[in-house]
Amino acid sequence: MKDLPSIHRRLSSAVVAVSFAWGVAVAATVGVVVNFAVDDLLDSALHESAEALQGLLAYNPGRLPMAGDALPAPPHQERVVWQVVGAGDEVLFRSFQAPTRPLNTRQVAGFANQGEDWRVFGMPLNGQGRVLYVAQRLQDRRAARMQAIQLLVPAALLVGLMGAYWLRVRVRRELRPIIELSSAVKAFDPLKPGSKLVNATRAELVPMHGAVSELGQRLARRVATERAFVAHAAHALRTPLATMAANLAVAQRRAGPDDRVQLQRTREAADRLRRVVSALLTMFRTGGEAQRQTVNLDDLASQLPFPELDLQIEADANVSADPDLLAAAVMNLLDNAQRHGATAVVFSVAREEGGLTRLLLRDNGSGIAHTHRQRLQDALDSQDYDKLTGLGLMLADLVARAHDGRLQLMPALSGRPGCGVELSVRAAR
Repeated sequence: MKDLPSIHRRLSSAVVAVSFAWGVAVAATVGVVVNFAVDDLLDSALHESAEALQGLLAYNPGRLPMAGDALPAPPHQERVVWQVVGAGDEVLFRSFQAPTRPLNTRQVAGFANQGEDWRVFGMPLNGQGRVLYVAQRLQDRRAARMQAIQLLVPAALLVGLMGAYWLRVRVRRELRPIIELSSAVKAFDPLKPGSKLVNATRAELVPMHGAVSELGQRLARRVATERAFVAHAAHALRTPLATMAANLAVAQRRAGPDDRVQLQRTREAADRLRRVVSALLTMFRTGGEAQRQTVNLDDLASQLPFPELDLQIEADANVSADPDLLAAAVMNLLDNAQRHGATAVVFSVAREEGGLTRLLLRDNGSGIAHTHRQRLQDALDSQDYDKLTGLGLMLADLVARAHDGRLQLMPALSGRPGCGVELSVRAAR
């Protein structure tokens, strides 16, 4: 069967894909914004540095160095350099690491890029044509932008991944009530008195909860009706069958030798029908629920109406089971063996750990072909009783399931005729 789409996998994949796309988009947006913001911040720093230098130069012009010299300063790395350029494009004053040539030869006020090296801001000093230039290396600006992007973009991607993980956990948590409701439906038995499906924990599951509850009620009513019908029908048949058996016995004693064989077969058929009716009454009287008590298998076998069968019990054994249900199951299995030519049945008991008891019946009848036995076993395992050829196996399987066990058809022993049927019974939990 082809695997059906999973809501959890589909939602998780969608959440991961959306979160990844969102993270990439946010990272790209952060990169663009950071690039613009860093440029704007550095330009503002150049502008403010120029204004501060203009005030200092205008305050004490007499202490400036000779034309072209740099202001005295200890060795250091300057991130911002400046120059004062005269009207003839000569450098009058400059900072420690400023170039000796003018940063901008066109005396342009405002911002401008000088080749691939400098970002320059120009500001006129006075009416003599002097210009103050403050500049930063373009390489330093690019490094600052890259550093900011390297810090913020991974952070944005990490936030996106954390969001995807959180959403995935939330999806799993929100889908958990579906799994819990499925488990509750699996454990829900509408045929048990007082059984009730646990309440739905999400508004979306209320319609499903109501539908399952209503279905369970309809199923319970239908099963109750069928049980009542079968029980009444079986009960109504018991008296006519008893009368028929008594009349056949009288008729057989009075009949001649030629008719006695036919009457004997009729009596056997009526007796088998009576056993089937008795088993049906037992099943529907208990509702398939085992009322356990200790059952002695020797006593059980002695009460079964099969005088023609040589029934051997290998060991005196007791088992915890419903005596009526177990008797009905064994009676139907013995009836099957007798109808398939068996004259002897060996009844053995094996106990295993975990409270499992295996009741094995082996006969010397005609046996079951391997292919047919496998088909019958598949029908029993799947409870597809329509594929069974008789009522006996179905009743025995229902009895085994009422005791948390199973019915298994065993192959014949090597070199021996017949077949085996194993009915397992598990101790009460």
